[in-house]
Amino acid sequence: MVATVLRIRFRVLGNTLSRSPMQLIGFIFGVIGAVWMLFLAGAGLFFVGTLDLDVARAVVTFAGAVLTLGWVVGPIFAAGLDTTLDPAKLAPFPMTTRQMMVAITAGGLTGVPGITTAIGSLAVFLVWARYPAAAVAAVVCVPLGVVICVVASRAVAALAAGIGGGRRTREVVGLVGFALVIFASPLFIGVTNLLFSASRQGAALQSVVSALSWTPVAAAWAVPGDLAAGAWITGLLKLVIAAATLALLWLLWRRSLAASLVGPPARAAARRRTGSLGWFGVMPSNPVGATWARSLTSWTRDFRYLRQLLLIPFAPVLVLVYSRGDLDGPFFAASGLLVGFFAGILAYTDVSYDGTAFATVLQTGIRGRADRLGRMLGSATVSIPLVLLADVVTLAIVGRWELLPAVIGGSMGLTLVGLGVSAVSSALLVVPTPAPGDSPFKRVPGSTFTMFLAFFLCWALVAVLALPAVIPAAMAVFFGVTGAGWVALAIGLLWGAIVFAGGVLIGGRRFDAGAPTLLAQLRAFQGA
Repeated sequence: MVATVLRIRFRVLGNTLSRSPMQLIGFIFGVIGAVWMLFLAGAGLFFVGTLDLDVARAVVTFAGAVLTLGWVVGPIFAAGLDTTLDPAKLAPFPMTTRQMMVAITAGGLTGVPGITTAIGSLAVFLVWARYPAAAVAAVVCVPLGVVICVVASRAVAALAAGIGGGRRTREVVGLVGFALVIFASPLFIGVTNLLFSASRQGAALQSVVSALSWTPVAAAWAVPGDLAAGAWITGLLKLVIAAATLALLWLLWRRSLAASLVGPPARAAARRRTGSLGWFGVMPSNPVGATWARSLTSWTRDFRYLRQLLLIPFAPVLVLVYSRGDLDGPFFAASGLLVGFFAGILAYTDVSYDGTAFATVLQTGIRGRADRLGRMLGSATVSIPLVLLADVVTLAIVGRWELLPAVIGGSMGLTLVGLGVSAVSSALLVVPTPAPGDSPFKRVPGSTFTMFLAFFLCWALVAVLALPAVIPAAMAVFFGVTGAGWVALAIGLLWGAIVFAGGVLIGGRRFDAGAPTLLAQLRAFQGA
């Protein structure tokens, strides 16, 4: 039965790729990226094998822990990625829970991430080739570590799907998970830099990794290094921890899976609110005002929109980390420009979040210009105050108030230009998105390589169109050109308003001509 399920899975994949050339191209690029990662991992581990034993132990243990954590947080960030082996779809088959778990685990191991992880993990033998005891232990521990990754991924996915059972609870859990994922990379780099800067010999890092090796995420990867160092008792104890981790994860996954198949979590009933119109009672009673109120309601209450707003605090953190905590240089002072860029492009496919409810918008007979203006005003009402707040806070931290006109001018120019581009792109493009009741991190099938190209084209277009405001702002921040900041402020507001208005007009005409096509694509994504 397990072999039959895997054959069906690969046949579905083959049929999907043969039917969609763009998905085939995207799959090929994914495989090329995986091969490149394998090359880097192999070269890095080969180099590590030539280093001191203590350094090699620390690197392998730390890399294994990061790999395991990546698989653990994966279900939160990309829930539903492998929809072919979704337990709900396998439930009608005559399979026991154990058979289903084996099939799902085998599916995880035979996917591109699983194959990449398995082959990359084999490169660990390059590190322990000089130590016979460690090489023999790796024969057991490396497969054990890989299986722990896959089983932990599936167990967390099953547990996350059943937490609370309510829509708001799942969305809060998903939002927290996304925040952890999006800040993980810069924080990891920052912590690593601090650890290495604490001592040239990396004593702080060694102590952290030593403690980490006793945890379930790293125990399996630490065993060969302990045996190579002659610490047999320590290695055996960590092997027991790794085996117990796999057994516990399997048990938790089995219980959660069995419970969800018997009685899936019920959706929380929507609470009825009476006596208040919300934003609809504040905005003007016209098509623009109604669309503005509807958009603003989404930006303040829909977790799919709130997830995007996390990019705003992420930008200054990213700049600070990659500048190695340099507060005296110009980069952190100018991080407001990056915030403005992100804030302006957030609504580039705003219609996609409507789903099939977009049909209700068309039934009202609203003109494209009013729809575009209302949606962009809703986005601007939320994003512009956050951009200004980021500008003021970052400059207050560095104490460079003379740069305020330049930073505000550049960031406002980027935000307004981004909204103008989004007014056009959201009338041209729709992408697969989760439904309002689903996890905001669920990846819905239907993405193509063309969509990703369109996304990056929007980014490039915003960057180019905003240059009249960005150039004088950069001259003021990086070169100290007197008066350039006020020029950036004037050009940013004026040119940004012009591009915003032009985007609304062009996007409105495109909306009037192609709205039915957008609805047809949305219905196709949701299988309606």
